[in-house]
Amino acid sequence: MIKIPIETPRFVIRRFKEKDLRAFLEFMLDEESTKYLAFKDEQKTEKGAKALFDFVCGAYDSKQPIHSYVIAEKISDCYIGSCGFSLYDLGIYECYYSVNKSMQGDGIATEATQAIAEQLVKTHELRAYCHPKNTAAQAVAKKAGFKPQGIKLHKNFRMKSELFILPKNSSQAPEI
Repeated sequence: MIKIPIETPRFVIRRFKEKDLRAFLEFMLDEESTKYLAFKDEQKTEKGAKALFDFVCGAYDSKQPIHSYVIAEKISDCYIGSCGFSLYDLGIYECYYSVNKSMQGDGIATEATQAIAEQLVKTHELRAYCHPKNTAAQAVAKKAGFKPQGIKLHKNFRMKSELFILPKNSSQAPEI
C-alpha cells in the first residue's frame, strides 16, 4: 500500500489527530463546502461529524483501516483539508480530496492527490468521481493527471458523477 506520512513540497499527509477536530468540524458543518460530497445528512451535523472523525481515527490500526488523512501545512502541522482513497473494485482505488474553504484555490488538493497517486498508480487503476457541478474537484482531477471519462454511475453511492481515471502504471501522474 502506501506509506503515511507523505511529505510534499508544502504539506504533510498524515493521520488525523485530536487537534484536527475543530478544523474538521468547520469543514463538515459548512454547507457550501460539503454540498457536492457524498456525506449523509447526519454526518453534516456536529454529532455526526464527530462520530465520523472518531470512526476514522479508531480504524487506522484495525484490520479494515480507513485511508482518510489530513493535509497539514508542513511548518505549522495545522489541518487545511483531507484526502485519501478507498477500494472501489478489484485493482481499482477511488481517490478523494477536500480543502477548507479559506484555503481553496492554491493547488493544495492537486498536490495532495498527486502525492497519493504517485504511490498507488504503480499497482492500481485510480479513479476520482466528481459531482457534475463540482468544477473545482474536476479541475483537481485533471491537474493531477486523471483523464475524463464522462458521466458514470458510482456503484456504491448510486450517484451519477463525472468519472476521471488514472490507469495503472501510468506515466500521466505529474510528479510533485
